[in-house]
Amino acid sequence: MASPAPRKTHRYGTPRPSVTPPRQRRMVGARAAGTPSRRTEDIAAVSDTMDVDDVQTYNERVSGSGRETLYARTDEISVAFHAALPFEVRRELKGADFYSQSWTGAIDALTGYALAASSSTCFVWHHTKPTTCYILPCPPSSHDYTQPASSPLHALVPSRSRSEPGLVLLSLRGDIRFWDSIASGLAGGGSFESISLELGEGEYTSGLLRIDGQVYITSTSHGRLFRLTLTSQSGRHTLSARLFAPPPAPGLSLARFLWAAPTPQPTLGNISSLALGSGGDEVGRGGVAEKELWTLSETRVQRWNLNKEVLLGEVDVREAVGNVEDLEGVDLGVERCGTLVVLVSYAGSEQETAAMALDQYGGFGMGAPVPRRIYALVRLSAKGSGNGGMIEGVGSGMKIEGVTGVPYATTAASAPAHPRLVLLGGGAVVAIRFADVVVFCARDSLYQDRITLTAPQTDQILGLAVLPPSQPPAYYFPEDVEGAGPEEVLILTAGVLMRVRVDLGSVKAFNEATGRATLIKAILTQAILYGSNPDNPLRFSFPPEVDEEGLMAGAEGLSRAVLESDTEIIRPNHDLTSQLTSRKDRLSWLIRFINDNAALGKMSQRSRQRLATDAEKLYACHQLWLTMNEHLDAGATHSLVTDAIHAFTTTYPLAHPSASHDVVRDFFRYRAAEIGRLIPFMVERVEDAGEGAMKEVGGAVTILQAALSYRAYNLAVYGVDLPMLKPWTSRPSVIDGVLKLVDTATRCAVEKYFMHVNTKSASKELLPELATMFFSCVQERLDWLGRQANHWTDSPITADEPGSERDYVELKERFDQLRPEILETLRLTSHLQHALTLAISHADFRSLATLLHRDTVYPPTSNPHARTIAEYVDRFGGAFAKEVVRWCMVHGEARVVFALEESGSGEWGKYMDEYWAEEEEQGGKCDGVAWLRDLGQARWSAAGTRLLKEAKGAGDVNIKHFMLSVGKLAHLSQVQEGGEVDNVALDAFHDSLDFISVQEKLLEEFRETFTSLRGKQKQSLDGQVDAVIKAKATRLREEGRKGLLGILRIFVRQVLQGKALSVEDAVDILTLKDDEGVGNYATALQLLAHAEDIPDTRRISSFRRVWCRIYNKDDWDSIRETANITDTQLISRFRATALYTTLNIILPSPQLSQIPGVDLDANECLPVPLIPEIKSRFPGIQEDMVGDLARDYRAESSAVEGLRLGDVYHRVRELVMLDLGYARQE
Repeated sequence: MASPAPRKTHRYGTPRPSVTPPRQRRMVGARAAGTPSRRTEDIAAVSDTMDVDDVQTYNERVSGSGRETLYARTDEISVAFHAALPFEVRRELKGADFYSQSWTGAIDALTGYALAASSSTCFVWHHTKPTTCYILPCPPSSHDYTQPASSPLHALVPSRSRSEPGLVLLSLRGDIRFWDSIASGLAGGGSFESISLELGEGEYTSGLLRIDGQVYITSTSHGRLFRLTLTSQSGRHTLSARLFAPPPAPGLSLARFLWAAPTPQPTLGNISSLALGSGGDEVGRGGVAEKELWTLSETRVQRWNLNKEVLLGEVDVREAVGNVEDLEGVDLGVERCGTLVVLVSYAGSEQETAAMALDQYGGFGMGAPVPRRIYALVRLSAKGSGNGGMIEGVGSGMKIEGVTGVPYATTAASAPAHPRLVLLGGGAVVAIRFADVVVFCARDSLYQDRITLTAPQTDQILGLAVLPPSQPPAYYFPEDVEGAGPEEVLILTAGVLMRVRVDLGSVKAFNEATGRATLIKAILTQAILYGSNPDNPLRFSFPPEVDEEGLMAGAEGLSRAVLESDTEIIRPNHDLTSQLTSRKDRLSWLIRFINDNAALGKMSQRSRQRLATDAEKLYACHQLWLTMNEHLDAGATHSLVTDAIHAFTTTYPLAHPSASHDVVRDFFRYRAAEIGRLIPFMVERVEDAGEGAMKEVGGAVTILQAALSYRAYNLAVYGVDLPMLKPWTSRPSVIDGVLKLVDTATRCAVEKYFMHVNTKSASKELLPELATMFFSCVQERLDWLGRQANHWTDSPITADEPGSERDYVELKERFDQLRPEILETLRLTSHLQHALTLAISHADFRSLATLLHRDTVYPPTSNPHARTIAEYVDRFGGAFAKEVVRWCMVHGEARVVFALEESGSGEWGKYMDEYWAEEEEQGGKCDGVAWLRDLGQARWSAAGTRLLKEAKGAGDVNIKHFMLSVGKLAHLSQVQEGGEVDNVALDAFHDSLDFISVQEKLLEEFRETFTSLRGKQKQSLDGQVDAVIKAKATRLREEGRKGLLGILRIFVRQVLQGKALSVEDAVDILTLKDDEGVGNYATALQLLAHAEDIPDTRRISSFRRVWCRIYNKDDWDSIRETANITDTQLISRFRATALYTTLNIILPSPQLSQIPGVDLDANECLPVPLIPEIKSRFPGIQEDMVGDLARDYRAESSAVEGLRLGDVYHRVRELVMLDLGYARQE
């Protein structure tokens, strides 16, 4: 029950000036009547020789058959409702301002009556029977109207002859009103006796103590004591007052001076407390035991002989406390053994003040009051049995037994109230009453605890009293029972009367090492058990220095106990709905209590999330139970949930001592923590039943929806930082289960869609919810795996799951694949709006753009979603607009974007540029459309570069020719506008256009071969190809080159179709077809020499194939036949060969002729391509054709090798050089 103490102070101002003023303070209360420091039974044992009625000790306890209302309970203390206040008292106290109005109160254990008094009215009632309230007028408090009115001092007068006691009220200025019976309070209380004390200027009363039914002692601010005596004459009770016996006169007789010791004189000062002691075994004249009176005057403890009214001794407690600032005595009491307990206060040092602030208020902050008074208990013994030092003073000194700090401090914001203490168990426990806190401090252990009011602004503790034992033993020996059994204390507040039971045995056995950890759990337990009661006047808290591990362990253990319906926390209840609600409330109060005490920051993120997880599981169970009940109440005879629970329990039996035959209710009572494991069992039954069970599949959805919604709503309450740590709502088994439900619902819904069935179905209706749940679960797990895989530095824990990165990649790829499919299914099943919402919530703008372009897209104004697209562009900007651009580019609808740009709606031109820039950074190709945007913006160089790159991949000759031509013009336009000439780009355009011209010539040449064809044969592509092969491949057919004929046929077909050829393809056509002209070989070599996108191995092989075909072109045997011919004729033959013509073309260009492969002799061109190279050169061709090509390549090389042209090559090359030199000389 430890809780921050209220902000109260006992310091007060003096009502009026004084000639010899004491410490400045405001007296607002006196010791509660009937609650002396010693046990009441000891006081009542005094013999009464007057005519005043003797009394018996109040020995009655509240009993009954009803259950008592507990407000708090630990192993050491329990607080319960005792009785309500009378209506008249509640009415007066309801609107009382305790900061400006003075109220006091008491519970009298002897008479059984309670009292509450303001400055004007006193209310008295029997505390167990509040139906009758006696209202009496208080004496005027002060003539000085500038000072606030103060409540009077009070004492009830016990009576045996009457059922009602009498009453003494004493005002601060010394006016006394006495009623011999409070019964007159039923008639206005006007029948009273009034007397006045003779007070000096500035003097006021400070205390009133009942010694017995006859004698009362009152004290003043000037250190004087008055004895009030009640006498009876002729049946009438009269109250008289006199000052304590004055000190002896200065002139003493010689005999008295010689034989009598001087009487100690008290140090005058404000007396703040009175307590009755005992004179031990001393017996005065007439056999009357000597009584002791203890007073606390400022910081001095004074011991008086009550019978003789003389001072026996005086000590200053300042010596026990040490050097502290502004020390004050507050209250004192006397233990049964005679040890004195003094409550003191002082202005704390900076360190003490800060420590007390942390303990009481949780630290300083905006609006946090700063403590200004610290309290401590000082124990002094006249016999000196302790280990402390001695305090010397007037008369006999006192031994210091010890000094104990009190866990409370007052502040400037505290309501004015004078703290008072009472002793329990003869002093084993000290209970200290502050304005809104009762502090318990043990003498024989380190136990300390507090009872704190919830609303100190509107409530206040008015009185505190210890009840005597209900059945005292026949032979009562205090030394044998002191501190052994339970004690009961009554606490009077402005709203209720409470009974506190203190187990002194448990207090004495308190172990600091384990007791504080247990106390934390007890505090948490009380918070959830009793804190939710709106009528509970107490609040619960713990100091922030509480052990963090203990706090987390206690909170998690208590949360799990609630989840498992621990009977110590959760009362058994057959009504499961009510029981689940109660458990939810318990967990809500648990986290609320932690937050109210600013303790959430002491808990780790893992611990917070465990508490949040327990709460959301319990909330999910509650919602599932309600859903299942609604289903059965609607008339259903079967429930998917119950089947799943039975199957789950069969697989995983429940081992709980309280398990019953009701498996379903037992699951909700004791296995709420396993709610997530129930989902696969529900899914399994849905798959088996198909469409028939889809109506009940909402159970699985309810579990996850309830948990996720509860989590989202309470993130701040639990201080959870997303992503969750290993979230149970996105375990792989849960994700797979939800996906199976989505697949089942999709299959049923889509089948009806394609069958054009428009009837409603459970699958179709549930599909949006299932899709939403699947997306949420997957995204939640991706967030968690992403944090684990990336080892984020701000993660509350380190990555502790092996394979997180792999799991993240696999799940993300799977989600990226499934998400568009599920969204498209939603669109097909008339849930487009839900699909759009899901796409937006997961920032899937690509799917969003796809969903909005499934109908008419051009012109854009004809798109039924045109307005939605415009709204999303305004809302999401380029993130969405670039995905629209992407969709248009991928689906060949670039005209849509250009139309949007021309319409002036939005910044579509900018979005296109941004999209193309991103694509280029990622290695994507976007030049096919981007060049149009560049031309429109006069970005000539960029347009030319894009067209050149795009032309390389163009598959149509005409398109390629167009791109190269426009690109070259764009480049020239850049130069014309003053830009620099890019020779590399210009050469690339020239080479590419030259290559296009070669293809165009080939097409023209091939067309001439089938001009003679007629009818269908001419129109047939196959017929055209056959005609070209027949005309241009005579030699290949004669030599049986099956492989080369096959690839030539393919290339001819492509040329006739207008497809763009690669350089290698063109080279093969130029060198394989029959041609009377031999310039094609040189053209082929030039094409290969300038090609940049051919692998080196394949390019050198192409060079070799060209040279083999050059050498095989002519009949070298006939050329080298020199019989009967002259050298001139032989040279003429050489000049007519393909070899001479080719060398004559390539050798004049040194740059060309120096390229490897351009100039090869007969031996250098013999190697043939290997099988892998052939497959790389002709991907996709059949294996038998690969073999045919390999044989044909070997046949070409073998034919060249057989010609033995080594000397011929050099002679022809020399001849070419001579001819070129002669030509240069010319």
